Amino acid sequence: MSKENFWARDLGAGQRVRSTFLARDASVRNDSRGVPYLSTMLLDKTGSIDARMWGLPQELLGGIPEPGYVHVEGQTHEYRGMLQLKVERLRVLRADEVSEEDYLPVSEQDRRAMAAEVLEAGWSFRDDNLAELFGLIASDKDLWDAFCEAPAAKTMHHARLGGLLEHSLQCMRVAKSLAKLYPVNRDLLVFCAIFHDVGKVRELSWDLGGFAYTTEGRLIGHVVLGERVISDYIEQLPDFPKELALHISHILLAHQGEQQFGSPEIPKTLEAILVHFIDNMDARLGMYAESTKNVTDGGWSHHDNPLRRALYVPENPESRWNSPSEAT
Repeated sequence: MSKENFWARDLGAGQRVRSTFLARDASVRNDSRGVPYLSTMLLDKTGSIDARMWGLPQELLGGIPEPGYVHVEGQTHEYRGMLQLKVERLRVLRADEVSEEDYLPVSEQDRRAMAAEVLEAGWSFRDDNLAELFGLIASDKDLWDAFCEAPAAKTMHHARLGGLLEHSLQCMRVAKSLAKLYPVNRDLLVFCAIFHDVGKVRELSWDLGGFAYTTEGRLIGHVVLGERVISDYIEQLPDFPKELALHISHILLAHQGEQQFGSPEIPKTLEAILVHFIDNMDARLGMYAESTKNVTDGGWSHHDNPLRRALYVPENPESRWNSPSEAT
């Protein structure tokens, strides 16, 4: 069964929907009367919509398996400033009934153009050692293809094919701007802004109908995996300065900022501090963008989003979020 009738991006309030989606974060909850209902996010490669279903049949009281493909019928409406789908009928589909490529979210940005901009920055490094290291990484087709295709997260931010590249590109752009304002090693800052999350290519999988954590992703995490990836390439360059290699390892290991957030170390150099804040800023803005995508101007999002707070979209249409990767 291929995608039919509706794409998520085309939905508006007051529409009848009869279509198929990937159901994510599905859970059965109780309303204020104690009546169970299904809460889920319905996705396809164009976007997502929040969905609710009451009057659950017995087979849905246990929720929906992940990844869960569903055929739904219902009506869209605006609820507290957010677009929502009230599901009237829902059928869980088998994986062989769908075309998976219709349901994995995909970056709206041109991946070739994004990759070309990152490559241009890397080829322009004045530090010969970093230029050689960048060239070695970019010439590894398997690694580079995965870097350009991977999501940046399972759900939190830039959770779409090409999301890691989109996030890395924006961090690179911010790093280049900050290098003009602070006394940093520019090439080191930009290099680590690009590759701070490279461990995501081994932490996540995206080829089985959804985004999931790999075994080594669960056991080790992208922070350590990323440092190992870059260190492996450095070892292929026998004349690479040990001091520079040490600084790169520190930045990669410290970019989450705090140990409770997955950093083996906290940032202790200027470049490490900046990469942490650049990463954190773009990730949080990505969370805001995703959480307010279906919020009307002047409306509020739900509290149950990665930022754990209701988020406001001003009434001024000019304040509507545009993807940072559309910046020049």
